[in-house]
Amino acid sequence: MYRPSLKSNKTLIALLILSVGLFFIAQRSYVHIKADYYEEKVEAATEMQQFLEVISQELTAGGYEFDLLDDPLRTGLIGTRLSSITTSRGVLSEKQTALNPNLAAVMVQELVKLNLQAGDHIAVGITGSNPGANLALYAAVKVLKLEPSIIVALSSSSYGANREDLTWLDIEAILYRRGLIGFKSDYASLGGRDDMAIGLSDSGVQALRDAMLRHNTPLLLASSLDENVDLRISAYNEQLPEDMRYRAFVNIGGALANVGSNVNARLIPEGINRRLGEKEFETKGVMMLMAKKNVPVIHVLRILRWASNNDMPVSPDSPVGVGQGRIFSYERHNTFVAAICLVILLMALVAVIIFDRYDRHFMANIVDPDEEL
Repeated sequence: MYRPSLKSNKTLIALLILSVGLFFIAQRSYVHIKADYYEEKVEAATEMQQFLEVISQELTAGGYEFDLLDDPLRTGLIGTRLSSITTSRGVLSEKQTALNPNLAAVMVQELVKLNLQAGDHIAVGITGSNPGANLALYAAVKVLKLEPSIIVALSSSSYGANREDLTWLDIEAILYRRGLIGFKSDYASLGGRDDMAIGLSDSGVQALRDAMLRHNTPLLLASSLDENVDLRISAYNEQLPEDMRYRAFVNIGGALANVGSNVNARLIPEGINRRLGEKEFETKGVMMLMAKKNVPVIHVLRILRWASNNDMPVSPDSPVGVGQGRIFSYERHNTFVAAICLVILLMALVAVIIFDRYDRHFMANIVDPDEEL
């Protein structure tokens, strides 16, 4: 005998509405998760923001003229397209993007992956080509209380620290003089081809030497690229206290003495390289020799790629707030809310099933008058 279920259309519609409502509640419920080393990252970004402000203030006080088209943030850290100390063509957007103070948090993230502790010694190789990236590293080193040995290839690509009166040594000197950093470049080289400024004019080479003299920074210069690499290794070793070892080598830019060749610079993966010493390169730079000694290498070259991987804006024309971006925090679905919604839905389904069975049992005990006839 056909016994219809007593579940009405209204019950089914109510169950549908409840299911859809719970789905949207679960779908739109997020929890805010702070990234690892959140406090250190915020502190580093704050430090870099202060670096940028102090440099801008000092340059303004000195009558520096900012190029508002290329440098809308008025940092003074965007150089000219061409100068006597310019070695190659640079990408303006790379230099502008690196002026985001939150890039310092990215540097913190890379350094802490190596389990570095306060007081650990790291070797640093930078160029004058991207002041923003250099500042980001300096801020991270300061916050993590590391001991850096720094060698800078002083010449620069386009739009970097390529003004004769505002080289990287001049920029870091502002921070050092104002007490914002307790370290600075220990040595400088000319940079450029073979790390000997080949291709620069005599006036350009002299401008680089003058900058080194202004800041009492010793010059590293040999007669070939291989000799310049060996000279750098010796300089790093001299800076290292006895019975200590470097815990990392950080390279920013494409200084040939560090990377060996332009091809190497592009082939070596960005970020941490722990097994670089196992690979063979036709031309070796400092990073390969460091890797042979089991020193982890951090390679930073394409800032736009780092910005893309960390959801950072490209070439911002307005100041970027400290603490913004996935590098600091992220959102994910709230599993607790989702679990509650699931429990409510299951309870509703069970309730409907129970009441339906009860109603079927009730109907089964009702005598049909037609059957008695």
